[in-house]
Amino acid sequence: MIIVQGCTFVHTWEWIAGGQPVDLTGTEFELVAKASTDNATALIHLTTANGGITVSGNAVSLRIEEAATRAYTWRDAVFNLRVKWPGPEPRRVDPFMTGRIEVRPGVLA
Repeated sequence: MIIVQGCTFVHTWEWIAGGQPVDLTGTEFELVAKASTDNATALIHLTTANGGITVSGNAVSLRIEEAATRAYTWRDAVFNLRVKWPGPEPRRVDPFMTGRIEVRPGVLA
């Protein structure tokens, strides 16, 4: 993923499995980005609880406001995005996506 510093970042995925939309009703999502996998400091922490991630039907959306991206001084991170399924405790937690985030300086930032 690429974030342009000083711009609002929005990215949405639709989850399809076996040609059918996956019902995400009641799920919780969490994204944590760090400089490296062994670093303890989170550069980004988005969740459905803090409003950084929204779920609608089979779509998962991330949103980071312009004020937050403007403050990013780092340029590269790794991330995990995971889903916690509804149900009895302990609830099942699965990886949804892993990867890299690049922050590019904005011309107007």
